[in-house]
Amino acid sequence: MAKPFLFVGLDYQEPNKVLDLAEELSQIDRDNFGYKLNLDFIINSVLTGNCEPFERVMGLGKPIFADLKMWNGKRTMQSITAGLVQRGVNYFNLYSLADKPFLESVVKSTEGTNTKVLGVTVLTHYDEDYCQRMRSCSFNEAVRRDAETAYNAGCHGIILPGTMLEEIKDIPAEKLVPAVRPDWYGKTGDNFQKQETSVREAIAGGANLLVCSSPVRKSPDRKEALIKTLDEMN
Repeated sequence: MAKPFLFVGLDYQEPNKVLDLAEELSQIDRDNFGYKLNLDFIINSVLTGNCEPFERVMGLGKPIFADLKMWNGKRTMQSITAGLVQRGVNYFNLYSLADKPFLESVVKSTEGTNTKVLGVTVLTHYDEDYCQRMRSCSFNEAVRRDAETAYNAGCHGIILPGTMLEEIKDIPAEKLVPAVRPDWYGKTGDNFQKQETSVREAIAGGANLLVCSSPVRKSPDRKEALIKTLDEMN
């Protein structure tokens, strides 16, 4: 995915709503978007015994980013990774705070496959005050530290707020920016986002993977919203 690529967040709690949106957007003839699936959707599919929506979304043939934000023991993370690889998931993520040995073990589990591991730095829901209180360092320092940990552990990419792209411009890894907002939608701070970035800002800053959810999901014409967002990426 050399050119900027967009993952649309199918962020509904109800599995059927996730499937409906995925099928609707798959009617758009563009090759530079795929789907982000949330942890609750994946877990609920297992807990309810109704894996059909998950299987059908996977069967649409679009690249998939499983947004699990893992941070657990090696065995647990390796086991989940094996399942994701078997299902053909393209990307998934885990916290850099899990530390280098844990990240390395997960990355090793993907060797020889098409599944890529993304290290999460600081979520877009947080700010300077949070990092000072909980990480005892600045926002910039926390992002840089986590990004270096992920890269040195062999992660294929890094997830970070678009406002922090300059901080890691020298790290040669894929960079995914969540909560991007197209110009036609504007920056709203919805869903508790504190680090919103426009589509153009993210791409100009060096991001090659973007995640956008609310602007598409909440639009009265969701296909038109996605098309306009993809046009901005060009």
